[in-house]
Amino acid sequence: MLVAFVLFGAGAGTCLAMLAAMAIVFVQLSWSHTDALGNPQFGINYSCRQAEYLLLEDPAKGPAGYVDRNRPDRAQWCADTLGAILDGTGAKHVRISVVWSEVEPQPGVYNFSVIDAELARAQQSGAKVLLGIGIKAQRSPEFYIPDWVSAKVTLVPGEVISSNPYLASQALAMVAAVTAHVAASPAIEAWAADNEPYVPSARTEDWTLSRPFVRAEEAAIKSNDPAHRIVSINHAQHFVFDRHWEDALADSDALGVSIYPFRNYEILGHNFVVPILEIGPLAPNYAAQARAAHAAGKPFWITEMQAEPWTDTDLRLISPQHPSPNLTPQKFQQSIDYARRTGADRVYLWGAEWWLYERDHFGDSRWWDMARAVLQPSS
Repeated sequence: MLVAFVLFGAGAGTCLAMLAAMAIVFVQLSWSHTDALGNPQFGINYSCRQAEYLLLEDPAKGPAGYVDRNRPDRAQWCADTLGAILDGTGAKHVRISVVWSEVEPQPGVYNFSVIDAELARAQQSGAKVLLGIGIKAQRSPEFYIPDWVSAKVTLVPGEVISSNPYLASQALAMVAAVTAHVAASPAIEAWAADNEPYVPSARTEDWTLSRPFVRAEEAAIKSNDPAHRIVSINHAQHFVFDRHWEDALADSDALGVSIYPFRNYEILGHNFVVPILEIGPLAPNYAAQARAAHAAGKPFWITEMQAEPWTDTDLRLISPQHPSPNLTPQKFQQSIDYARRTGADRVYLWGAEWWLYERDHFGDSRWWDMARAVLQPSS
């Protein structure tokens, strides 16, 4: 019996070792290691609200530590901050979202001051804009529904909120009005119909949008753009089983994806940074998605590529003295390499506002300099 136990134990150990070795080999042979490094155009994402949160707000000051988003000089500040990032990094491509609650504060009453100023500043810097219009926008809380709409609808957690007729009709009217207003801007290179519409938003009750609604948004954009610029739809996957990217590809002129290679997970009370693209067959195959887009005659864009820490705490607390294990300089470069191996035509880096904050607030220019080195050759 003892001999059998020893043999069985040894056999089990050997099997485990063989499985581990096979897993390592499988990962090493995956696209994220074997596909050639491409040479995509690189750009940035920009959110004025995120820039205000990082550069202007200080919760330690109480109510006085928060900015007034109705202040008279806000549009100019948003544009100037965008210009500082574009000119300082050399970025020539920028992705911007129109925030519904800001652009239509009252029914049918529009305030285009911020988006007009940002588009003018991008043009001044020689940068081309991918402009997203819809219910969702970049950064928390993602769903920017005006108060006057929220007052007339009842939304529940997990809902496909575009199924609400009033909300959907008002949103589509806004998409049409915004497109018609900004369509004359030569800075706009392409449009985005909403932002990650099929991804449940943990920041806002796990709401999503329906495929027919996003198609209607795309139609509203196209019918109000005399220049007939392309419209993209983007999606974000955690694992390969999520196939909504196929819907985005089928319905759009350009497939966009969000890639965050380093995620934080808590397992048995311990926090880990999980390299999502190193989990073998469970990881999304972005190189295959790029090939599918190209086979359909469409560009493949990474509309969000992680270049700031994925954090569950206040991003302002990350400093040279308190770094985040989620994103080190080595992981920053690894993120860029992943992007290059996808076969993407263009990559919009996520985190430009944070690079500026780290440089100006802490005197830590590492992130700014690394991004600048990536962005300038792609001008």
